[in-house]
Amino acid sequence: MPRLDTLSLKITTGKRGPNQEPRYEINGFELDFNEVKGSNSPGETLELSGSPQSFPHSLTLIGPEEGHWDIERIDATYHSGGDEPYTIHLGAITLDAETKLSLKYDRPLELLDV
Repeated sequence: MPRLDTLSLKITTGKRGPNQEPRYEINGFELDFNEVKGSNSPGETLELSGSPQSFPHSLTLIGPEEGHWDIERIDATYHSGGDEPYTIHLGAITLDAETKLSLKYDRPLELLDV
């Protein structure tokens, strides 16, 4: 993956949500998101943006320190190295203190009609 300038997440929470702001980890370093809008309460949507300005060898969303976070959907948008941003869509998962979600996804290959 080229240098990651900005990572933006739109997360829809399911039945259980944590009472803490999420954090992410890049190359083993935990970071706070630069911008947080919305809520991760049950049934709510949370929009997060982080600017790591780094080449990710690993990139994860960290689970809550206590309790569980039921995530219904994540839309992750990557702004890398001056290229056009790209978005991936992830389905349901439950995070907790022992669980991290890998967010390291390379740009999907371009599809061509033949």
